[in-house]
Amino acid sequence: MNNWKILTDEELIERLNFSDHAAFTEIFRRYHGALYSFALKRCHEQDIAEELVQDLFVNLWLKRQELAIKTTLSSYLYVAQRNLILNYIHKQLLREKVAEKLRSEAPVFQPAPEEILIVKEIGQVIDGNLHLLPKKCRTVYELSRKQYKSNKQIATELGITEKTVENHMNRALRFLRLSLHQLFTMGITCSFLLLKDFLK
Repeated sequence: MNNWKILTDEELIERLNFSDHAAFTEIFRRYHGALYSFALKRCHEQDIAEELVQDLFVNLWLKRQELAIKTTLSSYLYVAQRNLILNYIHKQLLREKVAEKLRSEAPVFQPAPEEILIVKEIGQVIDGNLHLLPKKCRTVYELSRKQYKSNKQIATELGITEKTVENHMNRALRFLRLSLHQLFTMGITCSFLLLKDFLK
């Protein structure tokens, strides 16, 4: 039979029980649009609604040989779709609760007093050595690190190229990294991460 549209739902189910692809395709054609609208009204996201409908039809095909529909095909499909939607909503709520719990229990980072001291010491050493840099090099560094300007903004302000700005910054950072060896000679222990924050 080529005209599957004239078959009743009951006949389509019977053929589906015997793995009839054409019967499955006709069921999909008849109910996909309505089930999609049903899902979209409840989850309000097109991608999720489409995914839930696809899940329904995948399950229908996988269970095709054991289907025992005691009501109408329409009722069976809508109940199955509702259950998938409820399961999705339940999982979303559970994820949100877990995420909220993790956020509420996350420790608030507070730097230790010794870390604050280290940061202060590093800043003092850097500021104390800036005057040793060439004027243009120092200006570029201060515009970048203290005024938080981009290379493009600095280049425009100073009338130089971005490449020149980059070269000045690299020169300043190399010099200041070497100057931080003073911290070690004074017996101050500073971590790699703190140094990187200052001189990246």
